[in-house]
Parts: sequence; structure tokens; C-alpha cells
Amino acid sequence: MNRKQFQQIAKIGLPTVLAIILAYFLLRQIDLQEIPRTLSRLSIEALLIGFIAYCLLVFAKTLRFRALLNLESRVHHIFPILALHTFWGNILPMRTGDISYVYLMQRRQKVEATHGIASLLVASLIDLVLLMGLVIATAWLLRTELRETFSGRLLYLLPLLVGGGLIITVISVYAVPNACLRFAERYAAPLLRLEVRPLSWGVNKGVEVLQDLMAFRSNQRFLEVWLYSLLCLVIRFGFQCYLVMEMGIDIPMTEVLFALAFTNVFNLFPVQTVGNFGTTEFPFVWLLHHFGTSVETATVAGFSLHILILLYCLPLGAYGYLTNSRFTKNT
Repeated sequence: MNRKQFQQIAKIGLPTVLAIILAYFLLRQIDLQEIPRTLSRLSIEALLIGFIAYCLLVFAKTLRFRALLNLESRVHHIFPILALHTFWGNILPMRTGDISYVYLMQRRQKVEATHGIASLLVASLIDLVLLMGLVIATAWLLRTELRETFSGRLLYLLPLLVGGGLIITVISVYAVPNACLRFAERYAAPLLRLEVRPLSWGVNKGVEVLQDLMAFRSNQRFLEVWLYSLLCLVIRFGFQCYLVMEMGIDIPMTEVLFALAFTNVFNLFPVQTVGNFGTTEFPFVWLLHHFGTSVETATVAGFSLHILILLYCLPLGAYGYLTNSRFTKNT
């Protein structure tokens, strides 16, 4: 077995093992029958509303990437790409689902691979800024509970510091773009000379993100992308909180929102396991337990919500696969 084959096996094997360990650790804390019992409390109406909201989320993502890439194509030509990308993003580990987006954008919309990757990184940066804003807002509402322990104070102060740093960075990019680019290139050069592949790739992509941000900083696309990103945020957390309430889980919604936002920040980085099991539930359960929710209740809520998301993404993934396959055959 050569090094490349070993790396490919490790890329799949390690996240799979981690998923099994984390899921086992959490599931052994509860009666497994509680998950189907909790899901059964949802009415058909609530399930349909959740699915429609999920479709609207993918639609909003489509509008965002259409604006971000400045595509002329109609929305219904791009929607299947985002539907399939969303599906693989929920299934494959370590953000490898992003490969489908880059490949299909290149094949169907003639978007260069480097530009496709840069658009994902820009979108992730915007998401991170908005998520940190949500974390800061909910942390302020929960400041009394968070200040009671050392870990709580960290959860309160860390988002403020990171969020403030991100906001300053974004403002600087739009206010003094040339100075920011010179600064980035100056400090990137010594790192690139080290010729360490993962490091050089990351540094290059960081510079590309800055260039992409500056490319649309002063035109209408700037406002569109941020508005669509904000719409994605509202839809995502709105329907998830709605589903938690409809499941009859007795957890304050402010705490649920804080836990969901922090978990989404965590999962912006390539740490996901297969099906995102474990890496989604673990921070969610830990944060809710910090506020006094029992591990059993938080675990049932986390896994029930996660299962619903996976069920919602299945038909969208099938639609995206069939539509994109039909295009491939025709070309």
C-alpha cells in the first residue's frame, strides 16, 4: 500500500471510527426508544413545514452562489447542483462533499475549479461572521448563566473576540483592500517558501478568498450575497427551532439557538464524520448540558433533529443526482 492509498483510506476510516465512538458514547446515555417516540410527536403538518423550509434553504443557497459567482444561468439550472451538494455535505466526512459542488459548477456552469473553491471559502467566511454574530447575540441573552463558570465565561468571551476580529477583517478588506492584499501577500511569501503542501495550499486559498471578496466589494453583488446569506441563516435556525418545539422537547429556545449556532460554527471546519454523526451532536449536547439540560434530553433532541435533516436531504439529493445525471448524458 503506497502513501496515497493510505491517506485515502485514513480520510474515510478515521472519521468513520470517530463517528462510531462519539455516537456510541452519546447513545449509551439514553433509552434508544426515546428517539422514535420523540419523532412520533411531530404532526404531518410540522414535517411538511420543515421539509418546505429545508427546500427554501437550498433555494436561498442557490441564489447566494448565483450572485457570488455572477452566473447568468437561471435558478432552476443551478438548484440541482446545490441540492446534491447539500446532500453530500450531510453524508460525506471532512467536507469532501464540497467536491461535488466544484465538479458540477465546472461541468455545468463553466466555473473554474479554483474559482469554485474560492467561492466556497468566501461563503464559509460570510457564514462564520453571521454565525458569530448570532452566537454573540444569544450569549448576551444568556450572559448570567455563562458567567457562572470558567467554561461559561470562555463561551461568552471567545465569540466576542473571534467575532470582533472577523468583523474588523471584513471591514478592512472592503475599506482598504489594497493594503490588506499587500499585507496578506507579504506574510504569505515566507510560508509559501517552506513548500509544505497543506500549508501552501491553505495560504494560497486564503489569498484567493481576499481577492474574491475584493472582486465584488463595491457592486450590487456584495449586498445580494450578504442578504442571501442572512436569509439562509434565518431559515436554517428558524425551522430547526420550530421542529424542536413541535417535538415537545422542554428546552428554552434561546439555549437551543445558542447550541445550534455554536455547533454550526464548529462544523464549518473539516471535522465532520460520516453522516456528521457525533460531531454534530457532541457540541450540541455539551452546550445544552452546560445550561442544566440533562444529557438524555439533549442527546434525544440532537439525534432526532439530525435524523430529520438527513431524511429531508434524501429527496433533494435524489433530485439533484437525477437532474445532473440527465445533463451529463445529454452532453
